[in-house]
Amino acid sequence: MGAFETLEPEDPQQVGRYKIVARLGSGGMGRVYLARSPGGRPVAVKVVRPELATNDEFRRRFKREVAAAQRVNGAFTAGVVDADPDGFPAWLATVYVPGLSLGEAITAHGPWPPRSVLPLAAGLLEALEVIHAAGVIHRDLKPSNVLLAADGPRIIDFGISVAMEASLLTRPGMRIGTPGFMSPEQLTGQRVSPASDVFSLGAVLTYTATGVGPFGTGTPDALHYRTVHEQPNLDSLAPELRDVVAACLAKKPNQRPTVATLLHRLTSSGSKDGSRQTSSPTLLLTEPGWMPDQIAQLVQENPPLLPETHPAAPGGSRRGTPGLKRWSLTYGKWRWWGGCVIEPRPSVAGGLVYVGSHDSKLYALDADAPVERWSFTTGGSVYSSPVVAHGVVYVGSQDRKLYALDAGTGQQRWSFTTGSSVVSSPAVAHGVVYVGSHDSKLYALEADTGHQRWSFTTGVGMGSSPAVAHGVVYVGSQDRKLYALDAGTGQQRWSFTTGSSVLSSPAVAHGVVYVGSHDSKLYALDASTGHLRWFFTTGGSVYSSPVVAHGVVYVGSQDRKVYALDADTGHQCWSFTMGRRPRLSPTVADGIVYVSSDNTLYALQT
Repeated sequence: MGAFETLEPEDPQQVGRYKIVARLGSGGMGRVYLARSPGGRPVAVKVVRPELATNDEFRRRFKREVAAAQRVNGAFTAGVVDADPDGFPAWLATVYVPGLSLGEAITAHGPWPPRSVLPLAAGLLEALEVIHAAGVIHRDLKPSNVLLAADGPRIIDFGISVAMEASLLTRPGMRIGTPGFMSPEQLTGQRVSPASDVFSLGAVLTYTATGVGPFGTGTPDALHYRTVHEQPNLDSLAPELRDVVAACLAKKPNQRPTVATLLHRLTSSGSKDGSRQTSSPTLLLTEPGWMPDQIAQLVQENPPLLPETHPAAPGGSRRGTPGLKRWSLTYGKWRWWGGCVIEPRPSVAGGLVYVGSHDSKLYALDADAPVERWSFTTGGSVYSSPVVAHGVVYVGSQDRKLYALDAGTGQQRWSFTTGSSVVSSPAVAHGVVYVGSHDSKLYALEADTGHQRWSFTTGVGMGSSPAVAHGVVYVGSQDRKLYALDAGTGQQRWSFTTGSSVLSSPAVAHGVVYVGSHDSKLYALDASTGHLRWFFTTGGSVYSSPVVAHGVVYVGSQDRKVYALDADTGHQCWSFTMGRRPRLSPTVADGIVYVSSDNTLYALQT
């Protein structure tokens, strides 16, 4: 999340009326930048490659695409807000959607259960319905073009979409799409249609449910051959998904169901997994817990802040180090607690940034500019990082309370008093808030009312923030242990003893729990049993929470280093030394590791 790349000397500082802030990525058509409008609104600007911009055929096609894309305006799409297809260079600007892509989510945390895949499918179908109604075919629907938000997915990247009436303008032999997700007609040079996107949707859903596409892995040529000539492998799909996906992956376009038929099938009879019937896909996507717990927590707690503009140094590249400075707030002070630095991590939702402060307040600021919308005063310093879920902000305070506040107004809905200060950041899953206190307890509270469901007592105070995955709550304690508790009852499943206090918040991925300790070690434990798989010793205490991506664990240490470790073995892949101790846990997105040290955000190649 927050995959900002350093600007290079050749990158523009301004495109049209938009000030370039950072590079988001690049593709076959050009580069994509994060930019700000004159009023401060963030947008994604796609700038066409110079060699394409001089091609008259391409410019005609691009102009048609822009005109068609401007007609797309749906709840689950990122619409075009401005464009200049006749400019040099040609460009278009779309709504900027910060967030974790579906591809990143699957790579880092594994496949999704059917109860999450089905509402995802409904959201994607509703997006395709709007796209096709505007006369556009996406042509490159894939996991990296789906961004995840708490209220549903967003389909992005219409840069290679083609208006239906212009779908034959592609030159012979040119393939637009991604191996493993392209339809047979795209590969054989036939006319594409909305049915092509339906095929790609089937491939995306298979990947989401199993972690592998329907035609396996291999070279592009091998994937192309299987797509055209062989049947997809759907054996690993749950029954409620298999029939839907199989229909989408029919070889002939006229044998695939329409988007409207699929949408009706998914929403008129419920999710077929035992949940209640629904009449609208958006109802599914606004109910708690439509995403897996681990992904929902990432989306709710850690959306990225926009970086400030840093032009490249004259005559040279910045090379990504020291990276982009974080947006800092003068009243967001850090302090020491329990021997480690506490810096409340902000949360972003609904156009607001929420951050706690040493002055006993939680602030809600406009996401586009540091303008205060509201603030709420607690009875003590706010070191807990706020969590936003379903229109409510949950945050702890040193006044011993957990607060639930209306996200839009800051009005208090309820508060719950513990026996000591609440430094732990809460986790919200399936209508329950889990939070630790320095009174040695982890509490499970009703998210709507604050009524206590259960509490679990450890040996000493809790600074670790809980993680919830697959019905289990994992949390560390200063009694040197990591606990695994049943999320519904609070009954202990297992515990693991480290060499010192555990202030690091655990990360769960692919059946393994990773957690750091004051004893300078990062531990990898079997999530089901708590048995030690491996540990890695750093040169300082590990307060940082680890993150797992592409088979690698990234973690910061008080020895001023960020480590990359093989997730299976714990062997060191590399380390990077910073000028100061890393104060925030690392984030990984699109092959870049982002980690903060004071006011500098480092971007490191994985």
